[in-house]
Amino acid sequence: MAGSGTSRPAGGRPFWLAVLVAIAAGMTVILMWQRQGPAPEPAAEGPEVDAEAWQVHLRQRDADGQAWELFADHAAHYPEAGHTKLTEVRLVLRRADRPSITAEARRGRVNDADNRVTLEGDVTLVDPEGYRMTTPTLHYLPDAERAETDAPVRLVADFGEATAVGATIWTGQRRLRLHDQVHTTAWRDPRDAS
Repeated sequence: MAGSGTSRPAGGRPFWLAVLVAIAAGMTVILMWQRQGPAPEPAAEGPEVDAEAWQVHLRQRDADGQAWELFADHAAHYPEAGHTKLTEVRLVLRRADRPSITAEARRGRVNDADNRVTLEGDVTLVDPEGYRMTTPTLHYLPDAERAETDAPVRLVADFGEATAVGATIWTGQRRLRLHDQVHTTAWRDPRDAS
């Protein structure tokens, strides 16, 4: 029928439907963004990381020729805090006349001033000549050739096991001291070679 008098403007209903869908989608995005809450605060670690490295291998040698090596998946240096943070850490303490002691942890830190290494998170220290020790935190002091912790420890050796709170390991010697609340279980006499 020509001349009915009702003509639709170009774009009519499909245009308004598209506008409504766009507004609804925009409001949905805004509501979802508001539900997420504020952005997390940056870590209070100091102003900035000045250097980062992945697949790190650090070697340190002292005057006596003793060496320690550190491996980590990631390292980030915080100059104002004066340390380097590490993830997935492996510390190897080389000894000239005996097998190396190793320590592994989920994370760690090396102080700039004294190279003190702090390992944290499921720390496992192994001396292949005698024992395996687990603890939540361990500090290695390279200048003193000593590792220590005030945290609970569990020590397992071929002759028994021990638990304690705190331990000191002299890495250049065959010497270990358990500090407090020491409980031991012996499976056999360590002098028995059988």
